[in-house]
Parts: sequence; structure tokens; C-alpha cells
Amino acid sequence: MKGKPLVSVIVPVYNAGDYLEECLDSIAGQSYDNLDIILVDDGSTDGSAGRCDAFAKRDSRVKVLHQKNMGAVSARKNGVGSASGEYLCFMDADDRADPGMAAFFVENIGQCDLLTSGCKCEICPDDYEIWTDALREGIYDTKKEKKYFLENMISYENRFRAGVQPYLWGKLYRTELLRDVIEETDPSIVYSEDRDLLFRYILKAGGIRITHKSYYFYRYNPDSIMRTVNRNFMSDLNKLYLSLSKAFAGHPQEESLRHQLELFLVSRIYLIPSFMGFSADAQIVGYVFPFSELEQGSRIVLYGAGTIGMRYYRQIYRQNLLQIVAWVDKNWKRYADCDLPVSALEKLAEYNYDYIVIAVKKKEMAEEIKKELTRQGIAEECILWREPAVV
Repeated sequence: MKGKPLVSVIVPVYNAGDYLEECLDSIAGQSYDNLDIILVDDGSTDGSAGRCDAFAKRDSRVKVLHQKNMGAVSARKNGVGSASGEYLCFMDADDRADPGMAAFFVENIGQCDLLTSGCKCEICPDDYEIWTDALREGIYDTKKEKKYFLENMISYENRFRAGVQPYLWGKLYRTELLRDVIEETDPSIVYSEDRDLLFRYILKAGGIRITHKSYYFYRYNPDSIMRTVNRNFMSDLNKLYLSLSKAFAGHPQEESLRHQLELFLVSRIYLIPSFMGFSADAQIVGYVFPFSELEQGSRIVLYGAGTIGMRYYRQIYRQNLLQIVAWVDKNWKRYADCDLPVSALEKLAEYNYDYIVIAVKKKEMAEEIKKELTRQGIAEECILWREPAVV
């Protein structure tokens, strides 16, 4: 292992269940073996702590830290404080990594302070979609390139899509720089805490290398966003806003960074009723799903993830009378980056459905979509559109 830099792998663990073994095996099985593996048990109550200890007995590279349940931010801080590697990466305890991930990271970071990669988002067993940064591949290390990077990292080209995937995993950091930055983060931030650390780190990083290679397998539950109830969602979102606003203060590109942050917050406003578990009559409906006559249990594909599509999705989900087998949109990546379970149109052929419901307002647009679908061989009687009722 002489000459090979040590890489610390930090895994916060809290009630990871049966997924933990798969995660740990994927780390132990890396082709790059000079690893410093740190498992931080955040007060697990499901046996995960014991599994971590058992894993450490089998692999001398593994260190287990036990703490009372204090959350992911505290667990990461604890792990980073114990890291010995020149470089560091994070993994979530229910995800896994391709055997070549660590080797690719070390071989490609060069003189940069951060290397990013894509991920394979597992929608269901044996089926995944590739997620990558919106920013092009390459090294951003000149003043001009860094300026462009910072102007697009939170909101790419002023859209609701992040320029850099806003997750801590799938990236390689320099440990000493990260150790300094993580001390600035607030452990009480529980919503999008990844963004708080990542964006702070980027502000202090020198060169950054973007790659679209995908070695990380992210386990994604497409229903979780609609099932989460967090009565403190607005205050949690505001904590993130205040923290990053403070981090951006005085930066030469403060105006652009704040604007992007505001766009991110706007993209989260529509989630407030669902995340806070408001009663159905308190939801902002706006548009009413116009096919109440469909037989209960019908399988539908929802086409369109704009305002109308989001309203339809929420209503169908809450009523639990129809089964949404897929939600598709031409601009699916934009919505996936906002954690919405939207897939690419190209996947239509893979789904078993009774109807495709077009969720757009204008008849002319609906007709164009209908023509496109029929050209693909989809039966016209399976394609539904009706002007949405407004309330």
C-alpha cells in the first residue's frame, strides 16, 4: 500500500436494517484497499450497532464510534474528527458502491479539492436511472471557471435543477479542508443538511473536478416524499436558508448565490402542505383531477410534472383509489433533482398500465402529446385528457 493515499469512508448509521450488510460489504470489497472505514452508530435501536461491531471484528480497517442519537450532522462531525485519511468520502448506510468507486476517485481528483460523480438511482430492485451533475464534466480551477461554477451550483441556469447534485455521497473531499468546514455547520439543521456542508465546502475549495461516472448506488423510495410528515418543515427550511445566507455573506458572488438559494426555497414551497401533513381540505388544490369515473384500482401513468401534474399526483395519492404506476415528463431530470419520483418518457414501454393521463392545461398541447404517444403505438383510447377543473 506504499504510495497510495489513505481514504477515509464515513458512514453514519441509524437503524439501517438489512441494508447495512450490503453497504458494508460494498465498502470492504473496494478494489482500492487503503481505506480508513469509520462507522458512526447514531444510537441505533434495531441491532445495527451490533452489526457494525461484528463487521469491525472481521476487518481491521474498520473503526466503530457509538453515540447517542443526535442526528446525521453530529454523526458526520464525529466521523470526520476521527478520520485519518488524506481524502474522505461519505456513504449512507442503506446505499452501496461499485467496487471501483474509491479507485476512480483517487485516480481522478488530481490537484483538485473536490471530485464529484454521478449515481445510479435505484427506483426498484434491478432497475435504476443515472443521475449526474448538470454542470459539464471537467476541471473548474480558473477564476472564470470558478465564477461560472458558483453561479450555477445551486440552480443551474436559473432553473429548479441543481448544477451539482446536492448530496455529500458520490464525492471525494480533502480531509483537512472538510474538517475545518464541518465545524461551521449547525447540528440542528435536519432538512437538506447535505447542502449546508457541501456548499460551504465548495466556497472554500480550490479546483473542482466534475465527472459523470456513476459508481454509487442510491436506494430511492419514490413514495417517501409524500409520506413524510414534519410539523417543523417551515422552520427547518428557514434554518437552512439562514445558515447558507450567513455563509454567502460578503462573498464576491453573494448576489448570485442568494438568488439561487431563493430559487431553491421556491421549489420547496409547494411541498409545505404535504410535508407538514395538512388535512386534505387545507391542501392548496387549484386544479382538480377530472377523471373521477375511472374504475377503482385502475393503473395510470401520469404524463406531466408541472403545476397540474403535481396537483393531480397529490390528489390521486391521498384518495388512494387509483394506482400511479409511473409519473413521466420530458424534463424528468429537473424534477428528480427536486426529489420527485419522475421518470423519463423513454421508460413508458416498461410500465404496465390501463391509462395515460395527460396533465396539462392547454388543449393544443395535449393534442400534440397525444399524437406523439399514438405514433409510439399507444392505443388512443388509453390516452386521456380533459380540461382540469379549477377550484
